[in-house]
Amino acid sequence: MSVATTEPQKPGPTKAARPLTGSMLFPELVWAHWEWQIAAHPHTFCRPGRARRLVARAARLNGRHPQPNKSQLNQPPVIDLEALEARYQDEAAAFETSEGAIIRVYWCTSEASAVVLTAKKVRRTGLLRRKRRDLRIHRATDWVTAEAPAIAELLHSGDTLAIRINEILDPDPRHIAMEWVFSEQSYLLGFVERTRGRPSREETASAVARHRVEIDRIERYYDRAAKKTARIQYFLGMIVGLGVVAGLGALIPLMLKPFVHLDFHSLGVQNFYACFGAGAVGAIVSVMTRMRHENGVKLDYEVGSSLIYMLGAFRPVLGAIFGVMTYFALDSGFLNIPAPEASKVFFYYALFAFVAGFSERFAHVIIGGADLTVAKALTPPATTGQKAPNGRSPTADATGAATGIPHGARPEPSS
Repeated sequence: MSVATTEPQKPGPTKAARPLTGSMLFPELVWAHWEWQIAAHPHTFCRPGRARRLVARAARLNGRHPQPNKSQLNQPPVIDLEALEARYQDEAAAFETSEGAIIRVYWCTSEASAVVLTAKKVRRTGLLRRKRRDLRIHRATDWVTAEAPAIAELLHSGDTLAIRINEILDPDPRHIAMEWVFSEQSYLLGFVERTRGRPSREETASAVARHRVEIDRIERYYDRAAKKTARIQYFLGMIVGLGVVAGLGALIPLMLKPFVHLDFHSLGVQNFYACFGAGAVGAIVSVMTRMRHENGVKLDYEVGSSLIYMLGAFRPVLGAIFGVMTYFALDSGFLNIPAPEASKVFFYYALFAFVAGFSERFAHVIIGGADLTVAKALTPPATTGQKAPNGRSPTADATGAATGIPHGARPEPSS
């Protein structure tokens, strides 16, 4: 007789072993706080809603107690406030471990709803890996706004604005803007509670108008702060690009060593490096000059900080390329510009390279002049006496076309 043996099954993961996100933990935290507070202060937590108030009033007139809440149906006759508080503390600790410390909170007193602002230090992944204070707004307000859909939409628009603020702005303006959004959402929740969960059309229209004015102010503040943040990131990227230009300048002799010998005391090499550096510096000075104006440097600040850093780093490299191109155009004689005396040649090249890096329009003029010179050099000159394929002389055809006389026709003698 054989006996079948089965291996003991491993127990499933417990609640503590499963990682939970803040979106899963926050509703549980709200419900734990609600159950604790209605048990500790039952006389101050009244349910909103006209239908529920009428039912409670009819029950009192008939000599009966109002129907208890759903959260009170499964409670024992003796409420253990310490157990409810301990459960709330456990939920709060789990939530703060996942999402960071709670720095602002608004608990609704008429329904299990709340909005909180948390702060957590996280390490960013990208071009500059540094720690930042991540501010987030967590909201669970569907219960209190069940009969106020217009207010629910306003709260949702505040969430989307908070996401943009948290990802784009620097620490100080981010903290101000997030506190501003949290204050506005707290006001909306207070408005719903003041109107017993069912605001009238006039009250809703007034709240919506006021909210739009406040959101416009937050949007303008966010736009100005984001533009300044993007300019700072672009400038830091240019500093990194200037270091890249210096590194490329040091690598040029190593790359050319197998082919030519560079004499750093020669005037040509000195002029080359003067144009190389002057073009990069001119590009940086050009951007810094335009940054004085509000719309001098147009940057899309929502493309991401890494891309803005890369664009800024490429600007000095582009200026150095324009500076070297200017040196080659002047030294080769493509541009018909007379060179000064030998003692001033260094400043002559450096000045033109700086202007080329400073102004892309001037660089385009140099490129256009070089293209015209090359085109003239590659175009063969017209030769006299050369016969066309039809046997006619191109000079005679051109003369006839210019005078308007057909080929072969003799002009009438003038009287």
